Amino acid sequence: MSTKDELLKIFLLNENQWVSGSQLAQKLSISRESIWKGVDTLRKQGHRIESQRSLGYRYLGSDHLDSAVIKMQTKGRFAGEIHTARSIDSTQNWAKQYLSSHQPDRPVAFLADQQTAGYGRRGRQFYSPQKTGLYFSLVLPHNPMSALPKIGLLTTGVAVAVGHVLKRTFPDHDFSYKWVNDIYMNGHKVCGILTEATLELESASSAALIVGIGINLSTADFPNEFAQKAGSIAPGQTVDRNRLAAELLVEIMSIYHEYDSGKFLPEYRDHSLVLNRPVELKIGNRQVVGTAIDIDEQGGLVVELADGTKQSFISGEVTKVNLPEMMS
Repeated sequence: MSTKDELLKIFLLNENQWVSGSQLAQKLSISRESIWKGVDTLRKQGHRIESQRSLGYRYLGSDHLDSAVIKMQTKGRFAGEIHTARSIDSTQNWAKQYLSSHQPDRPVAFLADQQTAGYGRRGRQFYSPQKTGLYFSLVLPHNPMSALPKIGLLTTGVAVAVGHVLKRTFPDHDFSYKWVNDIYMNGHKVCGILTEATLELESASSAALIVGIGINLSTADFPNEFAQKAGSIAPGQTVDRNRLAAELLVEIMSIYHEYDSGKFLPEYRDHSLVLNRPVELKIGNRQVVGTAIDIDEQGGLVVELADGTKQSFISGEVTKVNLPEMMS
């Protein structure tokens, strides 16, 4: 490890606590001047480190996503690679480019402070301003010879995993799941989830899954085209995005290892925004109108139609929910 990495490790273990320069120098067996240079390098990389002559240094977090910080804060519970960027067109595109020249056997995470061309379902733009949200994609290797992944369960499972972390981080807020891929708060979308698969051409089966997640954390203002539907969780507040990213990666992998069991579905149903409400569902070019009555064991939405028949849909998009406070 370089001096700055050794310092960062110590600071993270003693976050918000004062550590004297002499203690650091003694622990790393280097000069006080080398400590100062290491701290200066960390500051230039966006780490907020307070210094006071009589107390030493105190680590206050980072203004940027940092792969080393995220990795350390997973405390060994995320075995994959982590990559970060200040700005990227889309973390989904970044992940796809990576897969074009790599065949990973473990998860790989791609995170960015800003996306200039972030997208969600049907290629719709996902507003991704600098430093006020968390935007990342997670590559999940899939054995092409195994059964096709149950995408409905994976997307709903990831939603529950994200919901767990958001509820721990923001305990005073209520979050709901809008089938299949959105998380809402106070009638506005605060998180979008997109699951895509890459193909193994020889076997024509899935070689890897890419789960993209965008969370509006503290964005105070949205462009007019997003303002009616989108919202943020803690407008104007400072959120430790590195710590949040670490918790999300750990929680998602915890559910991923057994997502096909569907054990999380009761919780998803309990916090569903659409169940027992009239909905409009778009399936390709087809429009379905009815009442959402259940989430089935494959993560599909069960809709009761006007004639009393019931149909289950594993894919599609709820384009309208009959709620007084929300039209989506």
